[in-house]
Amino acid sequence: MRISRIVLVMLCTLTLMVSPSLAKPGGQGDADRDFSCADSCHVGESGGQSSATIEIELDRDRVFAGQVISISVKVDNMQLSKKGLVGVFLMSPVSNGVGKSITDSGWTVIQDPNGGSNNFVEKPVLSSSQGATFTWIVRVPSEIGSVSIDAAIHHGADPNPDEIAFQATSGQPLSVEIESMPDDLPRLSPEWEPISSRLIGELSTIELETIDVETVEVEWRFEESGSIQHAEVSSDGSGRWSFLLPATTGEANLSWRVKLSNPALEETTPWFTLSSNDPSYDIDEFALFMQAFAFGLLVAAMAIALQRRTFSSSSELAQLASTITELDSQEESNPF
Repeated sequence: MRISRIVLVMLCTLTLMVSPSLAKPGGQGDADRDFSCADSCHVGESGGQSSATIEIELDRDRVFAGQVISISVKVDNMQLSKKGLVGVFLMSPVSNGVGKSITDSGWTVIQDPNGGSNNFVEKPVLSSSQGATFTWIVRVPSEIGSVSIDAAIHHGADPNPDEIAFQATSGQPLSVEIESMPDDLPRLSPEWEPISSRLIGELSTIELETIDVETVEVEWRFEESGSIQHAEVSSDGSGRWSFLLPATTGEANLSWRVKLSNPALEETTPWFTLSSNDPSYDIDEFALFMQAFAFGLLVAAMAIALQRRTFSSSSELAQLASTITELDSQEESNPF
């Protein structure tokens, strides 16, 4: 019995130790992947031609190697499923039936439309006619020359009894001429990465690392239509700058950008997005399996222990009944 108790204690401890993990998922289905029917038609065996209109735009006219810019993809006039979920690829033009991720061409995704670093993202669209804009902040490849950028869409429909995935490319890839970066262009350090999310009610201190920058001006706004405000900036004198962004009282996005300058040139970054969310819990599959396994062993051990106790009680009752029967027989054989 002592061994059984020790096993029970160990299993209870294991069950409590294997607990759910805390995570903030960056969105459903977001990934860095290529565009092809084999990869993207995940809702059915066949695909259909989307009626969507796709437009690709840059946030500036001239593009320098290693520069941080934004690429926006506007989609509209597509069929929508009941959930309205629409996926968009940012990629190289299709070759041999495959559109490679933009990262395969030397681009670096700094922030995708959902706050991650993927070339394919999904998000709900409320109106087909109004559509939606998906904006990526990227770092330009280091090689100069002419390159092309394309985009593709992937979505469902309603009704869609055959579970067909509708998809299409822009049909007009955007040609980008990458120039050599001027030596004195004020810019963000290649090692710097933005913060994309935080908890509701949390203040955020943003730290920047820059090159060839003497002055920094920070602008921020709530959502895309909010009025532009300015943040106070401090510097340590060695290319590092910091500023404080206010908290939000609900699930809202705050956008910010910086104007970098020196006596020769000025550079403005794209609008970075900082989202505020409630903490959410997600169950780690391995942890869930281990917890279920430990609980199963715990139940089995309890059943074995109960069976042993029942068997022991039954043996004692049988022995007692045998003793009573024997006493009764002795009384009958000895009337005195």
